[in-house]
Amino acid sequence: MSDKLDLVNITPGLATEVKIQQIREKIIARLTELKLLEQKFKNNQDVLLLVCNLVEHLVKDKKIKKKELVLDIFTSIYNNPNDRQLVDSNIEFLHSNKAIKKLSKFYLFCVGIYEYLFMSKKKG
Repeated sequence: MSDKLDLVNITPGLATEVKIQQIREKIIARLTELKLLEQKFKNNQDVLLLVCNLVEHLVKDKKIKKKELVLDIFTSIYNNPNDRQLVDSNIEFLHSNKAIKKLSKFYLFCVGIYEYLFMSKKKG
């Protein structure tokens, strides 16, 4: 019974930090899966748009600053804090042109139904 450390509550501020770390890990795992961690992608607008859209999809808490999260992910992946201003201006450009989009609930519902109907039959 004394091994149940998840029973101890954490503060809301710490919970936000934990959530940020989880989101960062998911995005880096996705970029790793797509093999987009090489230095040649550090100034690629499509990779930046992908990361922005992933952050937009994963962040539900209004306390988390999405732009800062994207900037932190890019500087941690590509190890160049000097390009932070360039990435910042590129994010502003994508945002002003309405390129960053959140997936609609209807689309997510349809994908869920499709996976339930067709993917569950393949596993069984």
